Amino acid sequence: MKRITENEKILAIIPARSGSKGIPRKNIKSFNGKPLIHYAIALAAKVQRKGLIVGHIVSTDSKRIASIARKSGGNAPFLRPRELATDDSPVVETVMHTVKWWEEHNRSIIHSVLILQPTNPLTAAEDIEGAVRQYLDNQPKARCLISVCDAQHIRLPALYYKKGKYLEQAVRQLDPASRRQSLRRLYWRNGAVYIVRRDLLLKKRKIMSENPCCYEMPKARSVAIDDVLDWRVAEWLMNRGRR
Repeated sequence: MKRITENEKILAIIPARSGSKGIPRKNIKSFNGKPLIHYAIALAAKVQRKGLIVGHIVSTDSKRIASIARKSGGNAPFLRPRELATDDSPVVETVMHTVKWWEEHNRSIIHSVLILQPTNPLTAAEDIEGAVRQYLDNQPKARCLISVCDAQHIRLPALYYKKGKYLEQAVRQLDPASRRQSLRRLYWRNGAVYIVRRDLLLKKRKIMSENPCCYEMPKARSVAIDDVLDWRVAEWLMNRGRR
């Protein structure tokens, strides 16, 4: 893929808050011998060498995470304000804060932001390259892009909410007995790649529009670590060489 132009500057942001509850200190916990955040930083460095992004910033509220990020080759030039690091803090506020910091200190306006989650360590450089290509090829219509994977194993008619001792169908207009083959193909937002244009982010305060452009990734690289089971599956896949 050709290098991005001066008018297509993309900044990568790696959000790494300290308050993980499902897996304590998740972002710096050893994953296959290295801190989990190492993989997002290494990925950012790789795609920057390819000319796909102009730089990256690790946004964290923790001195320890910032220190470990720097040791992994990451750029962590500030600590995120406390009000942007609570359980209820929207990610969009963190991304906006980081963009404004970068533009002020570099005296340059970016085109878009690439958000890389430390919790998706199986994401490969080819995924970023494919996503950026898909996004730029669909400018100016595409205001954002998200990565997805096939979710045919999920059947909307079979989804329910629990209501006391009984169940309530989540999507009521669908026949619970519908065959999978008769339903439209489903995709799952895997959380690995988000790209958002500057105007959507700063003017609308959004990371995703109602109709995001998409980039499909293989299931084997789509594990998002939320709990211990996800962690074990992701490590197993990495050790199996499926990255």
